[in-house]
Amino acid sequence: MADTMSSLPLQQLISTINTRRLPVVLQVCSGIYFQGSVYELSGSEVCFSTGDLVKVTGLTLISVTCEDTISGQISELPLNPKGVFKQFPEGRRYQSLKDMLGARSQGTGNPGLPFSFISRCELTVDDLVVGPGTVMVAHSVEAPMGEGGTERMLCRMSGSQGGSVRLVLPLRCQGEFYECFSLQEIMSGAELCRGLFCSVDAIEGAERPLIFCPVYEVEARMHLRKDTVRFPSSLEVDVVEVTDQPDDMAFITPLTLDELLTLPDDTFPATARIVETPTVDHLVQSGWVEELRGDQELILHGKGSVSMALFSSARRIKRQYFLVSEGYGGRFRRRPREFLSVFEVYVASTQAPGLRVTVTRSVQEAEDDVSGLVVGEELEVVGHRIGAQEAQQSNPKQSADVLICRRIEELSDDEEEAEGGAAAAAAAAAAILELPLHWHGFFREVISNNKKYKIKDLCQQFSLPLNVKVVSRDADLAGDPLYGISSLRLECVTVETFIQASFPTSPEFCFTIPIRCLSMVVYFTQESLPWPRDEPPVVHVEVVTEVTESFYLEKCRLIYSQQPPPPRPPKHNLSLAVKVTPKPCIREPLADSPASVPCKAKVPLPLPKGPRKPALPSPKTSCKPQQSVQPKGNPYEACRITQGEVQSEDSDHDYESADLIDTIKKMQEFVSY
Repeated sequence: MADTMSSLPLQQLISTINTRRLPVVLQVCSGIYFQGSVYELSGSEVCFSTGDLVKVTGLTLISVTCEDTISGQISELPLNPKGVFKQFPEGRRYQSLKDMLGARSQGTGNPGLPFSFISRCELTVDDLVVGPGTVMVAHSVEAPMGEGGTERMLCRMSGSQGGSVRLVLPLRCQGEFYECFSLQEIMSGAELCRGLFCSVDAIEGAERPLIFCPVYEVEARMHLRKDTVRFPSSLEVDVVEVTDQPDDMAFITPLTLDELLTLPDDTFPATARIVETPTVDHLVQSGWVEELRGDQELILHGKGSVSMALFSSARRIKRQYFLVSEGYGGRFRRRPREFLSVFEVYVASTQAPGLRVTVTRSVQEAEDDVSGLVVGEELEVVGHRIGAQEAQQSNPKQSADVLICRRIEELSDDEEEAEGGAAAAAAAAAAILELPLHWHGFFREVISNNKKYKIKDLCQQFSLPLNVKVVSRDADLAGDPLYGISSLRLECVTVETFIQASFPTSPEFCFTIPIRCLSMVVYFTQESLPWPRDEPPVVHVEVVTEVTESFYLEKCRLIYSQQPPPPRPPKHNLSLAVKVTPKPCIREPLADSPASVPCKAKVPLPLPKGPRKPALPSPKTSCKPQQSVQPKGNPYEACRITQGEVQSEDSDHDYESADLIDTIKKMQEFVSY
């Protein structure tokens, strides 16, 4: 398209564009770049490649360079200089002020006041002499006053004292008049910008022609970029204007799924196309996800938000996770929940008063005053007692939080008649149990009804989580993925924002794209919808979406992070424990020793030099005291400590006896050397 046309440098072509013609379309032909030219300008990155289309929407003058054509000197000018310039060589000459106004008003009818001009001749106005080359600024034109009056032009010029002098010139005034231009006027005119200029103060015959090179900040749109790009016109890129080319040059604006939510509702339905293969983030496992590829066409039906329930299957090998909307037509039946601690039973009882559970595994008596539990016992939660803080030291068991339960015992008619009033009261008191919250146990919820519920009724009538099972499938689904799973756990209800879409091959079967589950970029196309106008088909919306374990864990982390942790078991009062103090070790005198000298059990003995010999075997456990074995020729005697002396009166402190036995072994090793 651009090969048959002559290309120009970007700066030269931009300087010829009149801002009234915007927008214009340019095509990149060549430039100084390697696989795309990247310019980082104030954080804006622009990449040009051959064939790229650029739609210029705005121009802002940022700087002007002035080049002296005689000396070649280049300098930068301020954007608003005070002086004006005249064309070189001399521009169009006007014989009167009326001719100059008529030429400026040609085509538009507006002379474009104010403007500057000079006269090559000397002018005399009301005893005021205006020298040749004096710059005058025309501000307004006055209508003739009365019959026979003439039109006059109100002008001003700079005085000798630095002020301005007011002039009133008749339009029929004759002379040689030339227009002058400010730098802004030169830059805004396409024809003027390509010309040569000189200073009005230059002496005739000694003018130095000047070339002005403006540098603009170009605001443009590019293909597949949703934001406006900005770059200077001084980039060394060759372009050609293709605004009038008949080819369709649609500038595509990519949109993310979050940006689609901000569009008005009347935008949908519409046809769109995927830019690149979306990033699924391993959160969705539905079949339609595999068909979302780059350049795939979609039909976007609408947007919105809906409450969806998060389910998980009870399988241990291959668990499945589902997001189910409230429009699901299947029916559920509750299934008993499993609890692995007393604290879990307590949490469930706060959400469902009067909770009943059965013991699925026996729990032996672990603490004083707390009886064990037997398989098959049925308990009803009655209340909860918070332990007293001041009882922490005196009685730790009173400081623990407990769950008050009532053991439910079904008696026959004969047993009920045989029970008296006092006996019945005693039995009722004995049936009350206080279970510490830190206990581990195995319980199963008791469900008394077999009622069927819709998913909306489950969320409104019961506290989550719940164990349920689908007993009636959704008739609108060809294959209900929830039907046939033995047990489902309803974890929570979440609000998901979505985009409702379908494929053009089957526009009536819609699926919901969760916004936070997919990262996808699309753009709208001009293709028509695959159904007659104002006759949309009856759509079938997907109500069950399978998600991954990552989605499930992330959602559960947000839910359960707000719940308090389970209680710790109470601390034991260690001050009441009996400590065992080892008896002193008595060393018996040798045959030639004058007397026996008592020694403590931990006497520092000198370590022998040389290789270490193996230790003697430890004394055997016996009820009778045994003499320690004495090696021959040893200067020391073994300490006589019996096993009976090692044993403590308190069997709860066996760890002290073990430490004492280790000390004996070490002493025997020292004695052996």
